[in-house]
Amino acid sequence: MFEFLSLNFAVAGGLLASVPFVLHLLRKTPARTVPFTVVRFLKETLPKTTRRSSPEHWPLMLLRILAVILLGMAFSRPFQRVSIEQDDDVQTGQRVAVLIDSSASMRRDGIRDQVLQKFRSLADSLSNDDVLSVSMYSSAVSALISAEEWLQTPLDSRSALLQRIDELWDPDWSSTETATAMLASAEELSRETSGSGAVREKVLVVITDFQNGSRLQQLQSAAWPENVRIELQVVQADPIGNAGISLLRENNSDRVRITNAGDSTRSQFRLQPFDSAGQPLGNPITVDIAPGQRRTVSLPSTGQTTAAGVELLDDPHPFDNVIDLPTAETPVRVIGHLGSTDPNDSDQMRYYLQRALDGDETLLPQLADLQTADGTIVPPPRETRLIIVTAAPSEQAVRSLESALESGRNLLIALDSVEMATAVQQLLPAGCEVTEADVDDYAMFTAPDLEAPLLRPFADARFSDFSSIRIWKHRRISLAADSEQQLRVLVRFDSGDPAIVEYSGTGGGRVFLSMTGWHPNDSQWALSSRFPPLLNRLLELSWPNESELQILEVGSTLSPEDFADADWTLTRPDESTVSADQLSADSSEASLPRTLVLDQPGRWRLTMPASTGTQEVEFLVNVSAAESRTEPLPAGQLQALGLSADVAAIEGDPGSTAESATQKARLNAEALESRQKIWRLFLLAAMACLIAEAILSRRIEQRQSIAEPAV
Repeated sequence: MFEFLSLNFAVAGGLLASVPFVLHLLRKTPARTVPFTVVRFLKETLPKTTRRSSPEHWPLMLLRILAVILLGMAFSRPFQRVSIEQDDDVQTGQRVAVLIDSSASMRRDGIRDQVLQKFRSLADSLSNDDVLSVSMYSSAVSALISAEEWLQTPLDSRSALLQRIDELWDPDWSSTETATAMLASAEELSRETSGSGAVREKVLVVITDFQNGSRLQQLQSAAWPENVRIELQVVQADPIGNAGISLLRENNSDRVRITNAGDSTRSQFRLQPFDSAGQPLGNPITVDIAPGQRRTVSLPSTGQTTAAGVELLDDPHPFDNVIDLPTAETPVRVIGHLGSTDPNDSDQMRYYLQRALDGDETLLPQLADLQTADGTIVPPPRETRLIIVTAAPSEQAVRSLESALESGRNLLIALDSVEMATAVQQLLPAGCEVTEADVDDYAMFTAPDLEAPLLRPFADARFSDFSSIRIWKHRRISLAADSEQQLRVLVRFDSGDPAIVEYSGTGGGRVFLSMTGWHPNDSQWALSSRFPPLLNRLLELSWPNESELQILEVGSTLSPEDFADADWTLTRPDESTVSADQLSADSSEASLPRTLVLDQPGRWRLTMPASTGTQEVEFLVNVSAAESRTEPLPAGQLQALGLSADVAAIEGDPGSTAESATQKARLNAEALESRQKIWRLFLLAAMACLIAEAILSRRIEQRQSIAEPAV
């Protein structure tokens, strides 16, 4: 006896089968046409029809009815419910992959006990044939128990293997990348095959708080494997609700943003500043914020003592209630300039340099002329770490620049003529010659060295193209063989000539030499969107402790080599240290940039040698603000993102157990139908009926044509 996956097609085929029968009974017209001699003057009338009591050409009708029925049965996907014999060594259990959320929001009270309880219940429900793997995820996925390890462990020893989860699972401080972890695990699960070739039901179990800060958007555009089912097990903190704080810095002003979760039961909190020893400073600040809202407040002055951080009071879950504040004073960033002193002359490079620096609201640099209008040389201020030269300097100015290099300051020299190159010859690499280049129409920047520290912000493919900058005039530099080893070509012209080169000066300072200017007479460089970021990066390299990387999130990566060339020491918030030698020993690829993951919130300090002694850079690492939005997402969120109901099962939904049994029965039926493929036989039979119907119709038509009398 046949069963059908889509019974509606079989019913539709049965109903449509009556159509040929009705058509054969509907009308009976004259069987043949009788010609007559003169019919011009006769009135035309329709032929008389009579109703039939029995169909004409009943074999033809039966073929048509049978074809319609067979097509309906083919589309209904028939199968026979039979038992399939399996060998004893074929494993028929489930393949279960468990993902346990270990993000910062899982640090709330009451969650750990629920996670372990749900995992133990899941482990107890496994049969001996089931295969288990366990991983935990936050911003990345890390395996706790692999499927291979599970299969290699004897049955009586698997309980000890499961006990490891209690010891190994521990929430970290990172954000919740739920979609990334789910897609990676599901893709790996879908590609797995058992050793004997048997197909198991594959289930991905996700144990999580499913909070609002979970990042699920990637599920909307990604394709989910059809052979992997999701089971979502949601845990909840006790008590519910949460509030968190994060640090904002705008124009060197520190502000605190408070985020109150949507399920919070409180709307009033207090902010308490504290000093470097952790002692409270002044009275706490009362802040009212409704559940589901955010509010930004400015910190009041704490007197002569600088606040080292702020703590949020009256919140039941303290994992995101403390942030550190910058303690180092922001120095004045004075940039020395040698060249034109008129800030309003649009034909000079200073005009465009001033406007690019004025637009930087993060570092707030100040441009100071080192030469007065009458030619008097002014010594650079002590806080100056960068000097930009845009015109031919005097001999006295060149000696001042040499002293600046010896003191560790950086120079940017933009050559606007061969005469300027002659004036700064003492600052150029030994043995080089500068001549004016022949440019037919215009030249372009090409082949940027994106691994160089100056151009590293342009490493993204969206920003690495400099070919849109047109250069009308530029200089050509010829280098001696020994000079080429002393410098690094950062950018070239399309002719292959160096456009921007970098080399070390005496005393630790560095020189960035441009073979063209950015004023209209030389190029369109100042009008390009690449010009302000390049200047900004030059400021970061000159003032590394004031870079925009000062405020980061947990999980960010740090490359100490961006700030220190040689020896450095990084102190973590727990006072443990990592040195350059340790990182070099741990790195397997010496050619790759060595990076560190900032894996906990707090104050990270990078200590490195400098020309004036020891220099320290602070990095303030905070918990992601998304982790403070702990209200649970709706149970149907996965379905809303494109996962169908038979793929995503939510634990605790009404009827979820019955739906799971129904889904399992349907999956078994689909497996039988896919293996038998009986619909092919019905489709072939329907095609045979249609072919026979066409042949029979043709013969009847020919027989009627022969029976008609000739005119």
